[in-house]
Amino acid sequence: MAVQKVDLEKERKELDRLITFFHFKRARRKIEKCLALAQGEGDDFFFYYFLAQKCILRQDFNKAIGYLDKALKIRKNDGCAYNDKAICMAELGKYEQALECFNEGIGKDRDCASLYHNKGWLLNMLGRYRQAVIFFKKALGIEPQRPEALYSLADTFFHLGDTKGAKIYFQKTLMLVRGKCSFVHRQAVRRLRQIKG
Repeated sequence: MAVQKVDLEKERKELDRLITFFHFKRARRKIEKCLALAQGEGDDFFFYYFLAQKCILRQDFNKAIGYLDKALKIRKNDGCAYNDKAICMAELGKYEQALECFNEGIGKDRDCASLYHNKGWLLNMLGRYRQAVIFFKKALGIEPQRPEALYSLADTFFHLGDTKGAKIYFQKTLMLVRGKCSFVHRQAVRRLRQIKG
């Protein structure tokens, strides 16, 4: 009987969901599983990629960048690796370098919604709200049901004083995260109460 090969790309997407929804214990277990699978299959790209994820959860962002650079030498156009590298740079306070990294990743992988969403996240954090809206909408153009992009877009509209737009997107977020992430659900409810004032 043939052993079924594990789809590490699918595992990576599941890991992204776990981290996005703050399920860190489950994320750590998945990372260990994926490291063992990547090593067993001799897949250096995913081995370095999941080592980087392990470092990110430990907040060792410099080490994570090193592993992501190794992964990108193997897969030069991997949008997810660029995305995570840019996030690490942002976490280290290297905001302009992070924006450049997001741009480089978008240039290599225009279908990676994470790149657009997280560039929007950084622009939002930097108070560049109108630019952030553009990137959240691009992320939603690729993945219309992406809860974190809906929440972030709502937050950006809120900062712009567009309470109608904020309300619409916080409500859409609530529909998608119910039962999946109590933290994001509570935050969206709290923000809607602020709007209703």
